[in-house]
Amino acid sequence: MKLTWATLAGLAVALILAGCQPQAAAVADETPSTGAAEDEVAAPELSAEQAEARAFQAAWDAAAPVTASDPRLNDEEDGRWPEPIPGQFEFRESELIQLSTDLFALVSSGHAQGGGQTTRGALAFHYLSRTTDGFRRVGATPLFIAGGGAGQAPTFTVRRDLTPATAVVIHTRTQNGRGTCTVSQLVELTPSQPVLRATGIATGFEATNGQGNWEGALETGRSGRDFDVQYSGASDAEATWVFTDAGTYRAPAQPRLSGC
Repeated sequence: MKLTWATLAGLAVALILAGCQPQAAAVADETPSTGAAEDEVAAPELSAEQAEARAFQAAWDAAAPVTASDPRLNDEEDGRWPEPIPGQFEFRESELIQLSTDLFALVSSGHAQGGGQTTRGALAFHYLSRTTDGFRRVGATPLFIAGGGAGQAPTFTVRRDLTPATAVVIHTRTQNGRGTCTVSQLVELTPSQPVLRATGIATGFEATNGQGNWEGALETGRSGRDFDVQYSGASDAEATWVFTDAGTYRAPAQPRLSGC
C-alpha cells in the first residue's frame, strides 16, 4: 500500500478551485493549516515504509532506534496536564496518521529500559508537515503518555468517530488475582496539538478461570459533547463520558464491573 502524495496534490488543487465558488467558502475556511508552503504538498510518492522512516527521522532528528525521556521533566514552569512521565524509553517503531492534507501525527512506541512486570512503556506524539522530500516537525515538544506493562509500550487504535478530531485510544493491560483488566486512555489529535482527553476507561476483563469475561466498546456519541462505552458479556451496562469545562471527558456514573 502506498501513500499517494500526487493524489493529495490533486485534492489540494481541487479545494483551491472550489474556494472560488461562494457555496464552498465555508468548507475551505474549516481546513486546518500549518503554514506549510504550497510546493510542500506536491511531493514525490512514498511507500508507507519510506514515509514512516522519514517521519521518524524528522520527529527525532535520528533514525530508529532512539532513546529519549519526556522533555517536560526538566521544565519546572510547564504545568500542563498530564504530568510528565519519568524514565528512559527506546523508540523502535512508529505509526504515521494523516490528519489533513499536509498535517500528520507520528505515534512512536517506547520500550522502558530495565524494570519488572509493572514497569510501563510510553507513546510519544509528534506533529509533522509534508516537505518536498519528507517531513518536518511542527512544534518542539512531543506529548508522552505512559502505558503498557513489563517495559513494553501500550497498544492503541485510531478512531475518527469519537471526537471532533481524530483520536488515538491507548490500551493498557494489567493482571490481578482474578484475571487481566484492560484500561484505556483517549488522546485527541486536535489541529494544534495532541490533547489527553480521558483516562481510566475500563474496556475489558479476561478472567483467569475463563468465566466472567466482559468487554467495553467505545461508541459514537454527540461529537464534542460525549461518547458511550457499551459493555457486553458478564457485565451488561453502558457508561456515558461527558465533555467537561476542564477540556476532558468524565463518566458521571460508572457501572459495576466485575474483576477490575
